[in-house]
Amino acid sequence: MSITDAQRLRKNEMAKLNRARKKELKEPEVKSENEEFVEVNVKEEPEKNVEVVEVIEVEDPEVIRKKAIADKRRTSLALARSKIRNRNVVKQEKDDELTKIKEENLQLKELAKKEKEVQPVIPEVVPKKVAKMYNTPIRQRPKKQVQKEPSIDYLVDKSYGETLANKLRSNMLQRMMQETFM
Repeated sequence: MSITDAQRLRKNEMAKLNRARKKELKEPEVKSENEEFVEVNVKEEPEKNVEVVEVIEVEDPEVIRKKAIADKRRTSLALARSKIRNRNVVKQEKDDELTKIKEENLQLKELAKKEKEVQPVIPEVVPKKVAKMYNTPIRQRPKKQVQKEPSIDYLVDKSYGETLANKLRSNMLQRMMQETFM
């Protein structure tokens, strides 16, 4: 792609304009007839009759939406930054609150001591309730009875009962385990 002479001149013109804007010392003016550049020192010659032309740009709704979102982000960031406080400030505030609370507690304790000192201590006589005495016979301790050796039938029934109880207990445990884990 070869660049035509008109494109090259336009490119050079734009580059000079950009350089002039960056330096902010000189601003090039273009003569339309010969396309020559005349450099005018802006600081030395302010123009008295300058017409201000307002350029109204019509923007796409998408660009407007993006700008609105960016503005919202900026405002929320500014708000968040304003709420950030230094750790030392937070620690100082906590220390101040603790000292205030301690001072209030000391004042309350002093007030309580003063109130106790002011109030006369009047001992109240509380009548003791006397339990009525009844004539109750003292229990006699039961005499230890000599245990007889259990009979064989009793022992057999007892062992059979114990085995049944053990089987029932194990069956119940098995059912519970199956219900919970299966």
